[in-house]
Amino acid sequence: MREIDIRSKCRVNSNREMDTFVGLRCTDGDISINFPMGFHISEDNKELRKDIMLLFTTLAANTERRESELLGQSNNFDEVEFPLQSYIYLIKNYFVRGYYREQEVSYKISKTGKINWSRTIKTQRPYAQDTDVFYLDFVTKKNSIKENELITLIHEYCVYESFERIGWLFTPMMPKHPRITKREKVFRAVLREKISNTFNDRNRMLFRHMLAIIDFEGDKESDKNYRYGTYRFEYVWEKMIDKVFGIENKADYFPKTTWYVSGSRYDNASLEPDTIMLYGDNVYVLDAKYYKYGITGRAWDLPESTSINKQITYGEYVASEEKFKKRHGSDFRVFNAFLMPFDAFKGQYADIPNMIKIGEAISNWKDNSEEYQRIQGILIDVKTLMSINVRQETKEIEKLAELIKSQ
Repeated sequence: MREIDIRSKCRVNSNREMDTFVGLRCTDGDISINFPMGFHISEDNKELRKDIMLLFTTLAANTERRESELLGQSNNFDEVEFPLQSYIYLIKNYFVRGYYREQEVSYKISKTGKINWSRTIKTQRPYAQDTDVFYLDFVTKKNSIKENELITLIHEYCVYESFERIGWLFTPMMPKHPRITKREKVFRAVLREKISNTFNDRNRMLFRHMLAIIDFEGDKESDKNYRYGTYRFEYVWEKMIDKVFGIENKADYFPKTTWYVSGSRYDNASLEPDTIMLYGDNVYVLDAKYYKYGITGRAWDLPESTSINKQITYGEYVASEEKFKKRHGSDFRVFNAFLMPFDAFKGQYADIPNMIKIGEAISNWKDNSEEYQRIQGILIDVKTLMSINVRQETKEIEKLAELIKSQ
């Protein structure tokens, strides 16, 4: 395998027109790692490898995966086509356990070795001396490794393919060439039989990931064209914001509308804010906007009037409903904010905190005397948010709440 210059394969996309893909992509044999807009790529190669794994971890946690029917995952989600998690599993498993080999147990008559007393008593003649009974020969147990079993050869093949595809992300080493060539139907049949008849959870998981790789390798185009990632990273941004800052059961904070026509009632779909954050007695309505302002600094890359007016509606609903006054106290306050990405180590924002306020948006149909009528513009460092990966991170919630309230 030729050595790959990792840095030359890494880039940050612009999120404009056709340049929106985030993840690993191989096009006509050329591999690229595409980071989301606002991500700061490390200068050090060791840290760069961590960046790549952070990207894959983020995608795995926030996108659907299409790997294998046996893994119980959807086959109709077209964002992720490449079974990267299975390749990573095979590589890590190989470093820890080596190649999978089955044991063969045999028994023989011997004076040394691990004695199987049950078989010895049943099959060997005892000798008596005075009141003692003893045996001159014993049935001993021996475990031997089956080196050339087909399942071992298939594992060798899958491990090699895993290193060939993405092993360069971890190490320049390569395992030995497999002793068997690809025979898809045979491989699938053996793996499915093993999955059905194996009761060891760790081995069964190994076989499932091997099957996912064989299924993918069966595609004739997979050698030169594959991908692991998404063209819609804005959905990942929304999920990360909601996970880190938001409450789990937010539906109660959704404004609802209803039609009454000819004596019948028709409930419309609710307006749904991206995230509801609670801190102290106050409510924060957050809208995750994967917009370019934090990268370009241009006003036309800020949220538009439609989004601003929608946020005011959300805030007004929460502030005016009696049920929320009972829940949070009569003096509770409602705040509004847009959360947008930026790189805290680049350009005009170099070496500043990973969360900053850049201004606020107001409307001309309100007097803007209420806090929720003034939507705060907040930039959050992309890599920092990806690195948190904790449900409702208390320190980050406190930091964001204080920043939104600050003048």
